[in-house]
Amino acid sequence: MLRSSVAKLLWALLLALALVAGACGNDDPKTAESPLAAVPTAEPTPASTQAPAPEDPPQPEPTAEPTPEAAPDDAEAPAPEIAPEPTPPAEPTPEATLAAEPEAHPSGLDVAAIEAAAADWMEAARIPGLVLAVARGDDEPWTFGWGVSDLATEEPMTPNAFVRIGSVTKPVTTVAVLSMVDDGLLDLDVPVTAYLGDDWYGTYVYGPDITLRHLMGHTTGFVEYAFDPGFFILGSARLSVPIAPEEIVRFTTTYGPVAEFETEYHYSTAGHVIAGTIIEAVTGNPAHVEIRSRVLDPLGLENTYLPPGELPPEPVVNSYSGGLLYTAFTSLTNAPDEALHVFKGNDYLATNSYPQEFLQTAGWTGGGIEAQIGDVPKLFRGLFTGGLLSEDSLAEMTASGVNPGYGLGVGIDDIDGRLAYSHGGGTPAFRTRALYIPELDLALAANANVLPPDPDIQELVDVLLPIVIQSWGLNS
Repeated sequence: MLRSSVAKLLWALLLALALVAGACGNDDPKTAESPLAAVPTAEPTPASTQAPAPEDPPQPEPTAEPTPEAAPDDAEAPAPEIAPEPTPPAEPTPEATLAAEPEAHPSGLDVAAIEAAAADWMEAARIPGLVLAVARGDDEPWTFGWGVSDLATEEPMTPNAFVRIGSVTKPVTTVAVLSMVDDGLLDLDVPVTAYLGDDWYGTYVYGPDITLRHLMGHTTGFVEYAFDPGFFILGSARLSVPIAPEEIVRFTTTYGPVAEFETEYHYSTAGHVIAGTIIEAVTGNPAHVEIRSRVLDPLGLENTYLPPGELPPEPVVNSYSGGLLYTAFTSLTNAPDEALHVFKGNDYLATNSYPQEFLQTAGWTGGGIEAQIGDVPKLFRGLFTGGLLSEDSLAEMTASGVNPGYGLGVGIDDIDGRLAYSHGGGTPAFRTRALYIPELDLALAANANVLPPDPDIQELVDVLLPIVIQSWGLNS
């Protein structure tokens, strides 16, 4: 009886966990979402200089009254002349000293407003560390970092830190696939069986009919394994053991459909993981090699990596699980004492206190990229402007699907009447948002080292965008 109660409790916790982003994060724009060699870094805003208090004006020296000379005894002493009162000299009027104007930031951005918005959001969401990058056109991004990357050491969070960007990986994989379509190696509407054989889908009822368009447009009817309680139980028992893409595919296809095939949008990271296996099957190369040659290298991205085939030169910074994710991790695993933190009243679990092998591989081509934040705007803009795709393939990617707010691996938004492409990412324990507005040629990316933040990082982006647009005079 006791064992049954404990099992039910754990199951309830894991079901609740489905509300937050797991291995790579839901980016359905209509629903809640459960490295440059020398990037210019924001300079500190100079403190305003107060005008110095004027010195007391000099007071006039007192003038001594003349002493009358002594008169002879037999002479009548003349009446002494009374010296006129000296007229004090006019006090000089001190010139007003103006307070020094803060130096303009070389980016032209209103850095004070950006920092205030970031501080407000970090306080509200109780975030230890945040990084931001913004760029116009093909200029080098301007990068910012606030807070700390490690609550134990209080190491500052800087734009040079490597972070996980989660499902922002999906549009990258989509572009790699579409470039292979342009090369005549793939077809969006040919059944996946043509590339992976008839046994790739196990017993999944719609397996024979699934195409790359279904996989990248989230219309396969697949369960989202990143939200599944069974997947978290699996992961908690093997955190030091990588999970292979084939295991993820097998885990996903053992479920029956959880949504209508082809006619219903249901976000599932497995679609882009399967797309990664197709890339490998057709080219004979590891997916990370194809993604680097087709996307990362052409865009000049030196600080972006897809594990486990390639790793950044240093591990990602510490990140923290909160809320229900904290409860699930501490219930399912033996969390070391040094991993537990209280920050601004929130309980947090340091994710880097655990082995990283499972966490680092659970997203793969659906959510595994690790990068410095300065690379992310260049990456996201380059997907649409970098000449990586033909016009036809780019049109396929950015055309609305069953979900009008989503194309093939990318969100399609309207921001104040302007078209914008975006994607979010959530992976234990980072939260990311990236977007690109073609009309303004403006790209922005933000990443926090907590999952899940409340309020979400999208709310910060909503505040930052008007500041950036106004700073650079892009309203006209």
